[in-house]
Amino acid sequence: MSLREWLIAIGTLVIIGIVVDGIRRMHRARKESIAISSGMGVDELDDSPLDPDFNPELPNGGARIVSRGTLEEQGYLKSDHSDSLSSLDDDQDFAPESGWGAERQDAYAPDEPEQAVHLYESEQVNPVAGGDSRDAAAAQTVDDFTRDNAGSSPKRDEVVSDVQEDTANREVAQRDANRPLAGANRPEAKEVLVINVLSPQEKPFAGAVLKNLFEACGLEFGDLDIYHRHEGSDTTTPVQFSVASAVEPGTFRPEDMPALSTPGISFFMSLPGPTNAMQAFEFMLETAQCVVRNMGGELKDERRSVMTPQTIEHCRQRIREFERKQRFHRV
Repeated sequence: MSLREWLIAIGTLVIIGIVVDGIRRMHRARKESIAISSGMGVDELDDSPLDPDFNPELPNGGARIVSRGTLEEQGYLKSDHSDSLSSLDDDQDFAPESGWGAERQDAYAPDEPEQAVHLYESEQVNPVAGGDSRDAAAAQTVDDFTRDNAGSSPKRDEVVSDVQEDTANREVAQRDANRPLAGANRPEAKEVLVINVLSPQEKPFAGAVLKNLFEACGLEFGDLDIYHRHEGSDTTTPVQFSVASAVEPGTFRPEDMPALSTPGISFFMSLPGPTNAMQAFEFMLETAQCVVRNMGGELKDERRSVMTPQTIEHCRQRIREFERKQRFHRV
């Protein structure tokens, strides 16, 4: 035989041996399991120790049939009228001897069966004399209260409305007192982008018109006595940009705005600051263009030169370069 045939024969014998050994182990494990069960007394448990009607799903073990007589004896059901009358004399086990139950029995139970029958029939014929009369009186009281207070409903509504309005005003005042001034949470600036808007010659910008325009564009008076625009309505959100007067000291005071006139205003955006710097710049540019459309004037860059499309694109490039440097430093 060649080496290949010898290897095939040996492999076949090994596989047969593994199968035989597995069958032997399985039979031995089964015999040991039966022997252990017999040693624990399983064969002696011919009958279950539980009642045949026991149901473990029920609280008391199972459902039991109870006769009507048993329920009547235990007081769960009322017996017929004649049985209930006779039980007053014959069955004394259920009568309370003392306490609250005994007092109620002495007060309401008649001495003779005939009186009990008469009392029972009178209660059935005239139910209004019992609990129904009390219910009718209670219903009448409710109707009278509703009718008497129907005219005062608008007054109550007015009082409730005033209370709700006062509560809302207090909440707004408390929130305004706790929140910071607009522009107060601006971080330290590393780079600033500026857009100047200069008024036409001999026609300065009126303060009252500027104030209305700023508020319409979402700017709010705050820190440094200038106007700021935040990303949200809350002043705790990042500042997108700010606007100041082009004339020293550059402040806007609300009480002085009606009489204010200025030859120009300056929009500026600090970096870092806005969450989306490019979007904040676009908003600032759009607000400056809105001033030009409504009040005249001309856009200028930070050197007071005419702001061309190339200048605007250069500002966008500065923002991209700044963000690239910020990402590089974080890495």
